[in-house]
Amino acid sequence: MTGERSDGSGSDQTPSDDVDPDLRSAMATRLRDADGLLFCTDFDGTLAGIETDPDAPAIGTANREALETLRDHPGVHVAVISGRELADLRERVGIEGIDYAGNHGLELYQGEEASVHPEAAERERELERIVDMVEDDLAGTDCFVENKTVSATIHYRSDPEREAEVHDAVESAVEQVAPDGFEVSTGKEIIELTPAVAWDKGKVVSQLMEDYPDSLAVYIGDDTTDEAAFRALSDEDISVHVGDDETAAAYRLADPEGVTAFIEWVVEEGLDELGGHAD
Repeated sequence: MTGERSDGSGSDQTPSDDVDPDLRSAMATRLRDADGLLFCTDFDGTLAGIETDPDAPAIGTANREALETLRDHPGVHVAVISGRELADLRERVGIEGIDYAGNHGLELYQGEEASVHPEAAERERELERIVDMVEDDLAGTDCFVENKTVSATIHYRSDPEREAEVHDAVESAVEQVAPDGFEVSTGKEIIELTPAVAWDKGKVVSQLMEDYPDSLAVYIGDDTTDEAAFRALSDEDISVHVGDDETAAAYRLADPEGVTAFIEWVVEEGLDELGGHAD
């Protein structure tokens, strides 16, 4: 990669121009002291922009190339962690040789093997019943349900005035089918429905940190479900929130374009700080 931006603008602006200098400084300093880098990132709202149609988001060329460069570095491990279904996430990102966690960590792809949290798998039939009930309640609206096998996302971005109605439909269905079996949480004009198991993005990040000890852990994300991942990191790791919402993260990037600039900076300058520590 070169010092030019990869967005096709032709500008000679370097990625570092768009990245918070405090974030750059902290990252560089901690990379010097690290034996490796565990680079974790969310997908929607982070590697790709938020879209009304959940089938629309796509990873840009710049992000894909930068993540592939990180993957190829001997001291770096890359993981993409998302609320999306694992199969959809892997296809959408399309990078081999990295770790993936789908359904907020309930599905994991690591070392060429995929696994599903056993308690989540046991609740698939109950989830299907809840989804059917919610779809019936929301029929004739622009709201829709995305069934991700072990979790579901209810979208009302195209019909935001129905927020209360959507919440009522979801809570009523859960109460009728499995009142103690599922957790309901909110995101950016969505409702997330997940099995009530002690597992989330934070648990996945903690597991990855155990798998790759002595590495500097980085996590980038934009939504409420990413807060658990931020809290799983130590004070010596790097947590980055995308946007201006209240967050437990130590650093911020304004938007997915800022994420692209940061990843490019890591590739073009940050890895130089790690080079002497990697075998």
